[in-house]
Amino acid sequence: MMRELLSAFFAPSTGENAAGLFGIGHAFWLFATLFAVFAALFFSRHVTVRRVKRITLFATLLLYGLELGKIIFSIACLKSENPNDLLPLYYCSLILYLGPFAARGTRVGKVFVCVGALVGGVVFLLFPTTSLLRYPTLHFISFHSFLWHGTMVYLALLWWWRGGYRPQRGDLLRSALPVCVLCAVALIFNTVYNSFQTTPVANLAFLSKDFPGTPLSLLYRLCGRAFTPVMWLAQAFLPYLVMLSGVLLVRRFQQPKSR
Repeated sequence: MMRELLSAFFAPSTGENAAGLFGIGHAFWLFATLFAVFAALFFSRHVTVRRVKRITLFATLLLYGLELGKIIFSIACLKSENPNDLLPLYYCSLILYLGPFAARGTRVGKVFVCVGALVGGVVFLLFPTTSLLRYPTLHFISFHSFLWHGTMVYLALLWWWRGGYRPQRGDLLRSALPVCVLCAVALIFNTVYNSFQTTPVANLAFLSKDFPGTPLSLLYRLCGRAFTPVMWLAQAFLPYLVMLSGVLLVRRFQQPKSR
């Protein structure tokens, strides 16, 4: 029995038995993740800023372990040589590189954790296209993806609540710069790798080709040849602008109404 469960949990998937979006499987992982996030926040309600930094470091190490597990799964179970499965060069991968900076209190790291991790994590929880469109509900990749993005959301809310993060002038650029570096590296790799392929394969950071069955596919059709720069700029600037709009909206409602 246990062997069969483990076999199904790590089984390759062609998408035929995928959970899909907005179904029971999606609802299960969404509510389970939200419950875990708010439970973790409840138990973190008395932590100091120093403790927040330690939690950030431990969480980042957890994500490194998850990413290593995903790479091993892709090689051992999927027999994949696809760089999209093996290289962590996506927007939400930035938590691997900037999490340690946040743990040290560096501003650029804190900005990403509080802005990019929150926006990126929430977007994935609502549209888990990279997992549930390819895999069933009770699968390692589904578990990996929701634990990954749930951890991002938890860290972001923890920094806002107990870490004392508040937006400052210059945070827009601090938010955009690491994304621009990531997109530059990803686009160079995609271009070079695909130049040796009969049909384009590499789509790191979702910059170089269509992603059928997802909201990005609509953007791809609307933008045509401008898709790559639009996608680059959207990833670099939209998360901070969305977050800033939310902050301003909250402050507006918090202001006492004049009589």
